[in-house]
Amino acid sequence: MDKHFILHLTLINDIGPGIIQRIIQKRSEFKSSDLYLFSASDWMHTFGFTELAAQKLSDGLQNKKSFDYELSLIERHNIQWATVEDDTYPALLREIYLPPSVLYWQGLPSSVHPDPSIHHLRDTQGERQYRREKKLAIVGARKADGYGQRVIDALVPDLVAAQYTIVSGGARGIDTMAHEATLKNGGKTIAVLGSGLLNVYPISNTKLFQSIVDQGGLVVSAFPLTMEGFPGNFPARNRIISGLSRGCLVVQAAKKSGALISADYAMEQGREVFAVPGPFDSELSLGCNALIQKGAKLVMTSNDILEEFGDRIIIPDLRVTEHKAQQLSLESMIIAPIKNVEFNSSSVRYGSTGSPRTVIMSSVRPELVEGNERSCYSDLQKKIINACMQPSYFDTIVTGTQLTSEIVQSELFNLQLDGVVSQDFTGMWITSKI
Repeated sequence: MDKHFILHLTLINDIGPGIIQRIIQKRSEFKSSDLYLFSASDWMHTFGFTELAAQKLSDGLQNKKSFDYELSLIERHNIQWATVEDDTYPALLREIYLPPSVLYWQGLPSSVHPDPSIHHLRDTQGERQYRREKKLAIVGARKADGYGQRVIDALVPDLVAAQYTIVSGGARGIDTMAHEATLKNGGKTIAVLGSGLLNVYPISNTKLFQSIVDQGGLVVSAFPLTMEGFPGNFPARNRIISGLSRGCLVVQAAKKSGALISADYAMEQGREVFAVPGPFDSELSLGCNALIQKGAKLVMTSNDILEEFGDRIIIPDLRVTEHKAQQLSLESMIIAPIKNVEFNSSSVRYGSTGSPRTVIMSSVRPELVEGNERSCYSDLQKKIINACMQPSYFDTIVTGTQLTSEIVQSELFNLQLDGVVSQDFTGMWITSKI
């Protein structure tokens, strides 16, 4: 299917990856030029879309103003982009359920694969070989303190030396620390934005994003180029961070935080989940310590991460000494992997070694369960909660509530942080029992 047609679909309000994927699945039956002529009735009868979604598709494809404007921005600012159908789309990200239909990036020229951790090699017979992808997500608190900085300074140099590309969200705090430490040590890093590439958020990191590009890394977004950094964009951004990576390391996280949502997505995508323990009386330790308690791998040194991927430690002088390791952990919190657990898709993750580890990512607030209360939520939020009583895709929630996609995204993010709704491994949203 024509990549420009897929790009056009992504620019239509309330048309998300679920609807676009259903259209792509019929690419052998229709040409893009034919679909431009579809009426709302055609979309309903051919694809089974609701009347509202079908009308949005018909009207959106007739209006090429936003599409032409997006293409002009792409050309003017030398933006690279790929659809989920293209060979240049990151392979790991394509593996997740309902990956973003279009990905934009700045960094490498279009002639080079957008994943800087894949190097093209040729053997003596001239066949192309690919090195194993080495990307690790590092996420954490925006209000990270000196302890978080010490952890980053201790772990990142060895990861860079082991040729890992560090993926993070470009936000303040741990994200910024991870990007800066990677650049300082001569490594490659990828910043995944919750806004468009031409409207970066946070704006205070504009120079950092330019440095990432200048040093051979990438700044990536799945959002239209001028989109603002709405709160509701960040769950989708977090899915991309974990989807691009082989594992996700959490460094400092409060009890309710976006970093824990990233860890949840990583687990659902079959990625490794790591966490650095912290002082038991620190609010920024609650999330990490809880992850470890529930089965995430405790990290005291870079070895703890590298060995999980079967990498040989080639660094003779580890930067995390025994003394530092004692500072980074509490011996009583060290747990062994749990074996022979009963398989449950919501609680068991298989790591790269194939051994199961229990990760029960329950975020339902006890006070809500016990009191069965919804009085603290607005009528708008209650409408979204009710729409998620049965597992529902984002597009279905938008259609059912008759709210804009921006409002639904924002409120789902707030309700997810509150533990009221969650997203399963298929991408569907479900209301917790409250």
